[in-house]
Amino acid sequence: MRILGIVALIVAGISLVLGIISRIILQPLPILPGGGVEAEVFLNFTNTCLLAAIALAVLGKK
Repeated sequence: MRILGIVALIVAGISLVLGIISRIILQPLPILPGGGVEAEVFLNFTNTCLLAAIALAVLGKK
C-alpha cells in the first residue's frame, strides 16, 4: 500500500507540472494522438491521484 501511495504522489507531481506548463503556454499539450490534453484535465487528474495517495496512506496506518 505504501508503494502505491508513493507512486500516486509521483504521478500527481508529474501531472501537476504538465498542467502548469499547459496553462502557461495557453495551449493543450499534444501527448495523445488525435489532439491535445488541456490543463484542466491534468489538474483534475492531479486531484484524483492526491486523493488516492491520501486514501492509501490512511489504509496503511492500520
